[in-house]
Amino acid sequence: MAVTRLVLVTIAGKIEEFEDIVNRYIYDRDIHLENVMNVLEDKEKLQPFSDGVQYESVVAKAASILKLAKITPREDSNAKSLKNLEEMNAFLDGINEELKQSNEERDRLSSEIKAMKTDIKNLEKIRNTDCDLARLNNFRFIKYRFGHITRTGYKMLNTYLSDLDIVFVTTYEDEKSVWGFYFVPESETERVDEIFASLYFERVELPNVIGGTPEDEIKRLNSEIEEHTKNIDKVSQKAREIIKDYEDELQNIYASAQKRQGTTNVRMKAAHSKDFFYLVGWMSKRDAKELERDLKEEKGVILFYTEKPENLDSSVKPPTKLKNNIVFRPFETFVKMYGYPGYDEIDPTPLLAFTYILFFGMMFGDVGQSAVLALLGFIVYKKTKMQLANIIGIVGLSGIVFGFLYGSVFGNEEIIHGVLTPMNNISTLLIATMAIGAVIIVIGIILNIINLFKKRQIGYMLFSHNGIAGLVFYVSVLVLAVSMLTGIIDVPKAPVIALIVISILLVYFCEPISMLISGKKIPKGAMFYVQQFFELFEVLLSYFSNTISFLRIGAFAIVHVGMMMAVSALAGTGGVRFVIVSIIGNILVMVLEGLVVGIQVLRLEYYEMFSRYFTGNGRPFVSLKNKNK
Repeated sequence: MAVTRLVLVTIAGKIEEFEDIVNRYIYDRDIHLENVMNVLEDKEKLQPFSDGVQYESVVAKAASILKLAKITPREDSNAKSLKNLEEMNAFLDGINEELKQSNEERDRLSSEIKAMKTDIKNLEKIRNTDCDLARLNNFRFIKYRFGHITRTGYKMLNTYLSDLDIVFVTTYEDEKSVWGFYFVPESETERVDEIFASLYFERVELPNVIGGTPEDEIKRLNSEIEEHTKNIDKVSQKAREIIKDYEDELQNIYASAQKRQGTTNVRMKAAHSKDFFYLVGWMSKRDAKELERDLKEEKGVILFYTEKPENLDSSVKPPTKLKNNIVFRPFETFVKMYGYPGYDEIDPTPLLAFTYILFFGMMFGDVGQSAVLALLGFIVYKKTKMQLANIIGIVGLSGIVFGFLYGSVFGNEEIIHGVLTPMNNISTLLIATMAIGAVIIVIGIILNIINLFKKRQIGYMLFSHNGIAGLVFYVSVLVLAVSMLTGIIDVPKAPVIALIVISILLVYFCEPISMLISGKKIPKGAMFYVQQFFELFEVLLSYFSNTISFLRIGAFAIVHVGMMMAVSALAGTGGVRFVIVSIIGNILVMVLEGLVVGIQVLRLEYYEMFSRYFTGNGRPFVSLKNKNK
C-alpha cells in the first residue's frame, strides 16, 4: 500500500571495466546502493576500494569560474573529458592565474566601495551640519571625537557634563542611540576618553578630506563609488573575455568532474576481489529487469542476479520507497516527522492524508476563509515549492466543501443555506465525529493486524490490544453501547458480554502467550502479572479516551461559529466600523484557528491513530539518480 516493492540487485564485473560500466549503466539509475561489505556473505575474498578520487573541488572551481563570466554550468551526461584529476586542477589553476590580476583589482575596488559606503553611512549622521570636516582635523589645542552612545549612557553623561571641560554636540538620534561630537582640551583627552568608554560611547572615524561639508563629502564619495563600479564592470568584462576562450573545455570539465564524483560515490559503496568488482543495491522489479536487459550484451559484466527481501537474512533491511499520488504526496512530510515507514509495514500516508483533509475541513468549515487559505497556500507553493503551503491549499479546498455544508461564508450563515449548521445540530455533529473516530480506530487496529502478520508476529497479531483480540473487544463494546443507548440495533447481550470478557482475558495474557509461541521463557513471579493488570487497565482507558478525543472535531466546528458570532457582534450592522472589524476579525480567526486546527488534527493523527499501527522505524530509499542530479 503506497510502498514500492524492491529487489536486491547484485552485479559483478571485470575490475578494469568498473568505471566504464558505472558511467554507462549505473550512474543515472534509480537505485539505492548498499555497502557491499555489509551485505555479501563471502567477505574474506573482498575488500573495499581505497582509491576514491574526490572531484568536489574541481566541480566547485569550474562552477566558480563560469559564474564569474555569468555562464550557467551545464549538466551534460555525455560529457567526457580526457583530463585526469591533476590535469583538470592544473587547467583550472592556469585560468585562475590569468584571472589573478583582474580578481585582485576587482577585490580592491570592491573593498574600497565597501569602505566608502561605511563612510557615507557615518556621514549621514552629520549631514545636516555645516561644519568644514577638514578644519576639524586642524585644531591645535582641542581634540574631537565622533560616535554614538546609548540613550541610557547619554542620560548618565548629562550628570557629568557640568564637571567636565567638554562640549557635546548632538547630530542625530534614533530609538537606541544618540550620535554626536564631543570636544575636549588636549590635556584632558585621555581622562575624558576613559569616561566616555565607561558609558559605552562607540567612536567612529570620519574620512580624511581636504575640505567641504558632510553633504559635499557624501556627494564626492557617491561619485567615486559610481566610478569604481564602472571600473569593476570593465575588469569583469576583461575576465569574461578570457573565460569565453575556454568556455567549452570548462563546461566539459565541470560536467565530467561531476559525473566522476558520482562514480566515486558508487566506488565507496562497492568492493572488489583480485579480478572482479561487486555492486549491491535496491531497485524496483521493473527497473531491475530493465537494467538486466541493458547489461545482457555487456562483456564486462560476469554476474547479475536479484533477490527478494523475504529470502534474505533478517539483518539486511530494505529501504522504503514511497509511492503516493499527487494529492497525498505532500502529506508524506507529516509522516516523516513522526518516523519513516518500514519496508514491511503499510505506508500510513494515504490514510493520514484522507483523514487530515476530512478533519480539517470539518473543523474549519467556512467557504470564504477556506478559499483564502487555499488561494494563499497554492500561490506560496507555486513560488517556493514548500510542501506545507501545498497542504494548506488542499485542506482549504476541504474547508470550502464543509463551508457549503454548514452554510458559512466568512461567518455569515445567511448568504447560503447549509444542511448541517453547527449551532443548530450540536448533538448530531458531536455524535457523528465520535462515530467517525470509532471507525478510524477500527481501521487503525486492522492495519496493525496486517502489519503484525507481515512481520510474522503471530502472538501479538492474535492477542494484543491492537490485534484481533483488541478488535473483537472494541467492536463488541461499540455494538453493545449502540444497542443499549439507541435501540437502533438489537443484539443478544449475553454473547456480546462473553466476547468482551474473553477478549479482555486474551489481551491480559497476550505477553506470556506471545512468548510461548515464539519460544521465549515466561517470567515467573506475581509482579509480572500485576504489571500486566495495570497495563490492561491503561489499555481499556485508552480505548475510551481515544474515542472521546475525536469529539474535538465537532467542538472546533462549533467554536468556529462562536468566534465568528463574536466578530459579527463587535462589527455591528454597517458602516466603516463594520468593514474594518469584519476584515480584522476574519484575519485573526483564520490565523489563530487555522493554526490551532492544523495542530489539533496532527495530534489526532499521531496519538489516536499512529500509536495503534505505525512504528516508523524504516529508512528512506536514496536514489543514486537523484543524488547525482
